[in-house]
Formats: sequence, structure tokens, C-alpha cells
Amino acid sequence: MQRHEILDHRDEILERWSEAVINEYPEETAKFLRSQADRFANPVGAGIRESLPELLDGVLRGIDPEELTTALDLVLRVRAVQEFPPSRAVGFVLDLKNHVRDVVGAPDVSADLDELDRRIERLGLCAFDVYMRCREQMWKIRAREIRNQSVGIMERVAEWRERREATPENTNGPSAHRGAGEAVRKEGSDAWER
Repeated sequence: MQRHEILDHRDEILERWSEAVINEYPEETAKFLRSQADRFANPVGAGIRESLPELLDGVLRGIDPEELTTALDLVLRVRAVQEFPPSRAVGFVLDLKNHVRDVVGAPDVSADLDELDRRIERLGLCAFDVYMRCREQMWKIRAREIRNQSVGIMERVAEWRERREATPENTNGPSAHRGAGEAVRKEGSDAWER
């Protein structure tokens, strides 16, 4: 199998690969991804349409996978938010090997095909790194939201205690626990910063 034979079938390989990636989504979602071309109405479909050609061309030209991280990010960031398991999220990259063989009818042994397989595998490893970075960013955002909500709840509880202790029916008097709410607020903030 010569490199030029693979390049001659580039568009057909891309078509099959794109369809396979879209078909990983539920049927109704896949229909929408195929039919809606507006980038703002369909950012997932636009990301697939923009990134897969860049990724395929990068693999065919032997571009370092690190230079393709932006294109990988377009597909993988959405999959990270949708909580795809890592194997499913990045599996589409490795599936490219099968699409090349299906389209080109390639033999199992060929120096050019072996080199292409190595490039795809390196891209797959890079895809895993990108996916994990996206997941890490997502969890940091979630942790920050939880922290902010918790601090807000602790501040409201401290304010409620201060109001309750300041009422005349309180037998201990307002001065007994004055400043306790401020201490709870400070303690809560310090705990989340550790």
C-alpha cells in the first residue's frame, strides 16, 4: 500500500470516519448533528466537521499530535462534559485505522500502513491526555461551585444564629455569643482554602 493510494481516498475515509463518530450519539442526536449546519445552533456537529478533517490531514502528513490538540479539544471537550468513559471518548481516533483499511482495501502488512497506524496510535494517546485535561478542568469548576455554595450556606447559618442570639427571649443574652457567626464564617472559608 503506497501513501498516495491512501491520499487518493482521503475524502471517502473522512466521510466514513465522520459518520462513525456521529453514529456514536443517540439516533435523534445523530440526526440533528448531520442536519444542522449552523455552528451556533449545533456546536457539537460543527466541532466534528471542523476537527476531523484537520486530524485526518495531520495524520496523513505526519504532523506531531501535540500540534493537533486544538482539533482534538473540539471533539473531546464535549465528550468530557457528556461524561463519556475515556475508552469511548477517545476510541474514535483509533477507529480511524479500520476506516482506512475498509476504504482502501489495504493488506495487513505494508510499511506505509504501519507508519500510518503508529501516527494514529500517537494521536490516540494525545487524545487521552486532552480528554483527561478537559475532565480535570470540569471537576475543578464543579468543586469551585460546590465550595461557593457551601460557604454561602455557612454564612447564612451564621447570620441566622446571630439574629437568633440577639433576640430578647434568649436567656444567655446577645453578648454571650457575639461574634460567633463571624468565627463560623471565617472557619468555613479557611476550611475550603486548605
